[in-house]
Amino acid sequence: MFVQLTTATTMGLRQHLRNALFVVLLVGLPIAFITLSFARTPDVPFVVTVVEGGDSALAPVGMRDLHGAIMVPMTVSFLAGILGMFVMIVSREGDRRLVRAGFPALNLLLARLVVIAGLSLAITTVSVLVTLVDFRPEQLGLFFLVNLVSALQYAFLGAAVGMFLSPMSGTYLMFFAPMIDIGLIQNPMFPREAVAWWVKLLPGYWPMDVLLDVSFTAGFDQLDALLVSLLYLGAVAAIGLLAFRRAIVGLR
Repeated sequence: MFVQLTTATTMGLRQHLRNALFVVLLVGLPIAFITLSFARTPDVPFVVTVVEGGDSALAPVGMRDLHGAIMVPMTVSFLAGILGMFVMIVSREGDRRLVRAGFPALNLLLARLVVIAGLSLAITTVSVLVTLVDFRPEQLGLFFLVNLVSALQYAFLGAAVGMFLSPMSGTYLMFFAPMIDIGLIQNPMFPREAVAWWVKLLPGYWPMDVLLDVSFTAGFDQLDALLVSLLYLGAVAAIGLLAFRRAIVGLR
């Protein structure tokens, strides 16, 4: 099992890293998006609501720092979603043939998830390193972790989308969904105190609470939000598993 998993993972990574478009998405777009967000945002005062010591408080932050912090989960989410989708689109016909030939479906699924997780990790690493040029979050380790969670959430959703949609329709969905979710609905520039119930069901809600805390406060007060984010990640990974089973194994 381990040999099969390692072989499938290695071949999958090699296949995608030979694609120049994947390399550009992994490296070029995070640098361009995040650098431009800092360069084009005016450095004016702004106030956001954070939690310190269990109580809500108003924290004065610069608009440039706030926009730069928000751009990281937005960037990693749409890039990881698109890459996760294309990993499955490129692989699905070959995976069907492999399963029919007797390759264990579980090993194949785990290999695809490892490839998607590796690409998400690379995107998050590049994005956070670019951000550090202009902005240093108060809690860097947790800042990296919550952005990785955001990337993986949309990467696994993209994987589920990639099992059924065409490249064009899937790309539109995975581009606009994180933009609307994180960039608009969860944007801390808008009030977040009394949001509708369905807003809390979106992938970006709980990670955004954690992001604001670790970006602009020295103490960590959003453990509950982080745990919910991790549970949400487990749920979308399960969705990806079910989508894979239906699209690949179910056709045997």
